[in-house]
This record gives sequence, C-alpha cells and structure tokens, in this order.
Amino acid sequence: MDKQILKITDSVEWIGVLDKEITTFDIVMETKYGTTYNSYFINAEKKTIVETVKEKFWDVYEEKLRKLCDPSEIEYIIVNHTEPDHAGGLRKLLKIAPNAKILGSTSALRFLKDQIGEEFPQQAVRGGDIIDLGNKTIEVISAPNLHWPDSIYTYLKEDKVLFTCDSFGAHFCHDDMYINKVGNYDDAYQYYFDVILKPFSKFFLQAIERIRPLEIEAICTGHGPLITEGCQEIIDKTEKLCQEYIAQYPVKNRILIAYVSAYGFTKTIAEKIAEGAAEVQGVEIDLCDIEKMDIGTLADKIDKASAYLLGSPTINQNMLPQLYQVFAHMTPIRDKDKLAGCFGSYGWSGEAEKQLIGNIENLKLNYWGNSLFLKFRPQEKDFERIKTYGKNFALIVSGC
Repeated sequence: MDKQILKITDSVEWIGVLDKEITTFDIVMETKYGTTYNSYFINAEKKTIVETVKEKFWDVYEEKLRKLCDPSEIEYIIVNHTEPDHAGGLRKLLKIAPNAKILGSTSALRFLKDQIGEEFPQQAVRGGDIIDLGNKTIEVISAPNLHWPDSIYTYLKEDKVLFTCDSFGAHFCHDDMYINKVGNYDDAYQYYFDVILKPFSKFFLQAIERIRPLEIEAICTGHGPLITEGCQEIIDKTEKLCQEYIAQYPVKNRILIAYVSAYGFTKTIAEKIAEGAAEVQGVEIDLCDIEKMDIGTLADKIDKASAYLLGSPTINQNMLPQLYQVFAHMTPIRDKDKLAGCFGSYGWSGEAEKQLIGNIENLKLNYWGNSLFLKFRPQEKDFERIKTYGKNFALIVSGC
C-alpha cells in the first residue's frame, strides 16, 4: 500500500489512499482505473482534517496522519459529504483525536450520528459561515444535492484551495496523483459525471455560480487526481456539461416504455401500448426491451424520458431484476412528478403489479392510477383495450 504524502500548498497536504484493486463502486459503477479516497491535512494553528477515507484503509491512513501531527492536536474535522467512502474513517479518527470537533451541514451531522452510533463533538455550518483556524480561515459554500442533501464545499482562503468532495472528481487511480502527471483521464471524468453528478446538474450549476468569485489555485476532490492547475478549465468544462444536460433532458413528451418479457407475453403488451400511444401527435415513444441493456444506455433513456411505462411479468412472485435496476437509476430529486404507469403478464399470481406501483410511488413519480396486467398470453380481443391504455397515457403526457 502506497504511503506517500503529497504537498498541495505549504499548509495543505494530501493524506488519502489509492485503491487499485476495486472494480465496481456502489455496486453499479465500473472502476476500471481503480479509485482514490482523498483526505487532506491543513497545518494551521487549529489543525484540521478535511474528509477521511474508507474504513478498510484505516491503518495506512493513520500512519500518514501521525507523520504530520499528534492526532490529539487536531481541532476540526470537516465533512463535506458523509458517504462511507469519505466518512468511513471518522469513528476511529475520533478515538485518536479526542479534542476534535466535526463540522458539517445539519443533515451531514444527522447522517453521521447514525453511522458513528454515538454522540460526538459537532458544529453545524452553512453557506457563508467562516471557520477560524487561527492563522487561516475557511469559508463554507452551500452545495446541496451534489450528490446527497448533506453536501457543502469549503474554501481555504489564504491558500486559495477549494475542497469539493465528489464534485469535479473521478474514479481514477494513479501513483503520481497530480493532474499534470497522471495523463489524460477524460473518459473517467466523463463517466463519473454521467453516473454520479449529471442528474443533479441544476444544483451543480448553482454551486459553480457560488464559486465563480473565488480565486482558486487548487481543487481538492474526494476521488481522483489533485487538480493543482487548470482549475478554471475544469470548472468551465463541467459547467458546459451541466448546461448541455439541462438543455437536452428530459425530452418533452418522451415516453419510455421499458420492459422485460420471459415468454413474449409482456413484449406483446408493450408493443400494443406503443401502437396506441403513437396515435397521439406530439409524443415521442421509446420502446425497448431492457433485458440485456447496458447500464449506461439504460440510465440515459431514464434521464431523457418525461414519462414512464414499465413492464414486467411476475416470476416467483416477483418482478424481474432489470426493473429494480430501472428504479435504482431514478431519483426523487430529478424525476419527481414524472407521469408513470406499469403493465405486464402473470400466471398464478400477479405480485409484480403491486411491486411496480410501490416503487413508482416511493420514488415520488406521479403514478397514473392505472395499470394493465393480463393473465398469461394477451389475446387478440385484448389488443384494442391495450392500445387504448397507451393512447390515454399519451394524451395525458401531451397535455391534450
């Protein structure tokens, strides 16, 4: 395990760890370049840590930290975001840094209490607050929903260093770490943006607007290279990606009819629904069998759609796993109130219907109030009813 400590400024050092072995992240993300868990030490009068690392890397992290200070001297631990890949080491850090106080948003401190499992010294901060480190100052910048509600940025004024956690990051592991030494990692940056941050582009643009007045010489992210040059170019590039996403997504009046079919029965229902929906002018239909669809394509279709019709047979009293994957890529923050319905075929029982409706409602989609489930094979006598279902849904989507 690499034990290097890297200087960012005279007062800020990287004490994170490299994870070269990881192949998937949060189950659904491919990490073909590995990743890093970035943590930072600020050597101010009031010694400060920004983020920690994944708990499994605690031993090497502690060794690095002790090379820089006696942990009992640490007064602040800043948590910009509380996912365990960033905050996983907090519980152990608090044990060796008994004089430290955790600073984070109100929601971050609430989340941490559940993670740590016990009370801890804390101070809630919000956008505009100033943290006095004695000879240095940190400004708190509001950045909610990037990509959890707890997110903040923190800016070390004297050193012109911006700490952003997941924003501007990438799953990319390289021994050299500095952006001017790691080579081109555009594909990793784009993939990370697409999967993690793109759905929250509206909030990202708000955060970028807040940091525009700052003079930034380094961006210290939670994952990936240390951005010690070209900061403005990275910000401009990301702003453009967000603007492009908002301009294109969702596509007005675009209905995603996504289904999986075991014996072709649900497929027939889907095709007839699409026929009926296509009778409505001004509506775009995206009919697709998602059984073997790759995650990136599926996520893009979900993002683009302004309404959803989701189909699954019932097998072993359950909907099929591909539909769970659909719901995993939806978010109430982005997809709330999108019109949604469901359909499918079943044999002895039809549990998939309740499961689909339950997930639609849990994600705060606007459940149409109608579903269409038929026993075994849809017959020709059913076709007109199925097409009418699709047409009526499309009429609501179009506003007719």
